[in-house]
Amino acid sequence: MEKVLTFSNSDQFYHQLLEMESRREEYRLDTGVLEVRELPLRLLNQVGHVGIAKDEIAHLQHKALAENVWFHEYLEPVLEKFNLMTGRYQPARDYEFTVETGDYETIKFHGRPKDQLPL
Repeated sequence: MEKVLTFSNSDQFYHQLLEMESRREEYRLDTGVLEVRELPLRLLNQVGHVGIAKDEIAHLQHKALAENVWFHEYLEPVLEKFNLMTGRYQPARDYEFTVETGDYETIKFHGRPKDQLPL
């Protein structure tokens, strides 16, 4: 049975997310965020290390990224690498994520362990 989480940009939320992933639980995450550029890097690293980038999410919403290209292509990857090296970001391991933008407004993620994927 999957759990439904509501996003909160706090250490407590990320700790809860990591605990669920360590127990290999499936979850849906409603970010409540309308614009891709407002998604925190920490959340995108937690969820996006499997290949979901900001521009791909914006494309799914049929919106432009509306962010400085220099910041998006150069500065963000450096910040993510630094935060990974210092231990602030802890990416999920062996999880598959999909982005849901059914209403083309709010951004939702569905995470499930790779071994539980349907055949």
